[in-house]
Amino acid sequence: MAEPISISVGGNSHWGIAIVDNEMNSDTSDDIALSNDVELRFAGSTVLDSGVEVGVRIEIEGEQSGDQGDETYMYLEGSFGIIRVGNDDPASYAMGTAAPYATYFYGINTPYWVGSFSGPNSNWHTTFAGTSVGDSASVMYFSPVINGFQFGVSYAPEAGAEARSGTADRAKGNDVVAAGARYDGAFGEAGVTVAGGYASHDMEGGPTVTDTALGVVVSMSGVSVGGSYMVTDPDTDGVDDLEQYDVGISYGEGPWTISLNYGEKNQDSAGTDNTYARLLGNYNLGPGINLAGALGQDTLASDENTSFAGIAMAISF
Repeated sequence: MAEPISISVGGNSHWGIAIVDNEMNSDTSDDIALSNDVELRFAGSTVLDSGVEVGVRIEIEGEQSGDQGDETYMYLEGSFGIIRVGNDDPASYAMGTAAPYATYFYGINTPYWVGSFSGPNSNWHTTFAGTSVGDSASVMYFSPVINGFQFGVSYAPEAGAEARSGTADRAKGNDVVAAGARYDGAFGEAGVTVAGGYASHDMEGGPTVTDTALGVVVSMSGVSVGGSYMVTDPDTDGVDDLEQYDVGISYGEGPWTISLNYGEKNQDSAGTDNTYARLLGNYNLGPGINLAGALGQDTLASDENTSFAGIAMAISF
């Protein structure tokens, strides 16, 4: 007989501090920036007599937030793959990859700490297709992994009309259709990851915005090299495509990992011409405990450039 689902509790507490030299107006920039990301995760599963695993996952922000609930979904997993229903990032985002980073803290292409020190959230840099959609109420399917290859598709219906969910409005518009594919394998002694994604977002009362992304990472003997690229087509007359990419090289030995990373964000019609450079380091102090450091330089078309040095502590449990 299958056992009842029991819930385990996990999460993370991430905190960092940086000294920032920002050429923007001093009233809108920080000399010292304190950043944080705190979450609680509740997860549980059981295996039915049929061999199908049934599970749930609920994430809650560990501090006051306009988006207090995060990824919250149920799933079925078996030889057929994974079926997931709930609030989660689209398949194009979930299956993506980016340049290798020693740490995501103060990185270029990072899930932590929205935006850069160089200005508002418009300076957010990402090469993961469908990032802007957020954790929308969705139906998702991921195939089994066959010889290192897996694909996934997802659909988020129109918020407030077809999706009777209090969190569906995070789609910020109408239907979102996404697909992703990923290969994790090896050629000789080199490990290889290749990932691609596509997301189509039907904006309410407006155009259909699409993201197309591709990433490649090759690793051998502790060295990883790679990058990723995404183009966003706003489907609007007089508005150019938005192009973003990142590249990097990292090296890890024992508890230490270091990386050198570079990225760009360009859109001619918006006057966007941003470059980002990072030297990152991470030291593993113990299970789930990491100390990270970063040196960074952001350069904008407005010449409001930013340099910073920061450290961060990450505790995962």
